Parts: sequence; C-alpha cells; structure tokens
Amino acid sequence: MAVGKYTVFTLDNERYAVPISKVQEVIRFTPITPLHDVNPFLKGVINLRGKIIPVIDMRLKFGLPEKPYNDRTVFIIVEFFSGEDLYHTGLIVDGVKEVVEIDEDKIEKTPEVGFKFKTKYLNGIIQIGGEMVMILNLDNILTTEEVVELEQKMIVSQK
Repeated sequence: MAVGKYTVFTLDNERYAVPISKVQEVIRFTPITPLHDVNPFLKGVINLRGKIIPVIDMRLKFGLPEKPYNDRTVFIIVEFFSGEDLYHTGLIVDGVKEVVEIDEDKIEKTPEVGFKFKTKYLNGIIQIGGEMVMILNLDNILTTEEVVELEQKMIVSQK
C-alpha cells in the first residue's frame, strides 16, 4: 500500500490535490507580466528569484468564472513533463488548504459523468474528511501545443 503526500488547494468550492513531490514551493500573489496573444488561462509570467515562470489561472483552465486576484491568491510552483522535457509553471489557485497523506490504493477512477471536461487532467478522486478531492495529473495540464505556444511567447517577452 503506497502512501503519498499531496498539497490540497481550492478553486471556487472545489478541492484539488497535487503530489507534493511535484510542488517546488507555494508563494503569495506576485505581479504578473502579461503575455499577449495566448490562451486566456495563460496569464503571463512572474520573476521568481531571477527565473521566469509562466503562470496559469486554474479557474480559467477548468472553465470556472474569473476572479480578481487579491492578497489571498496563491501560486503553487510545480514541475511537470511535456514529452521528454521538464517544465516549471505557477498554478494560480484560490488558496492552499493543507498537505495530506493519501493511501494511493483508495484513489478512485474519475467518473465520466459530470467530469467529462476535467477527466483528462485528473488521476482520480478521493474522499478526505467528508469532501471530494480531485487528484490532478500535472503532466496533462498543458497540451504539447500550449507548451510550445508558451515557450515562444516567453522567448518573445524576454527580448
């Protein structure tokens, strides 16, 4: 029985979790330099100790209404693979709730009904303390095309 640690965060009234092994750090809202001509959920880039990190508004990625950023807005800096390459990106979320240990044998497959849009981004779903928590598959958050688009826009913005 494998137990993994996960960072649980909120978007609207929904709870999500990402493996803590993929989380680099959690930071407070930082001003974003916008990128133009990109998908609306690709909000731009931030400068994190001299490193340029693209940021994704997870509310928009999941089709939730946009919400103004405030001092409670949090960026979860994560790493993910797209093809053979490792990328770092910031996930803009409403808040980070906790770090939990999850018995990975208890993660259930995501039901197709009601989750059709998000299923490709999820590894499964689990109940924690009476609440449903969706486990994200970070490697599927951005398509290869979106990663290429983001890289091109970042190169242009750095010139």
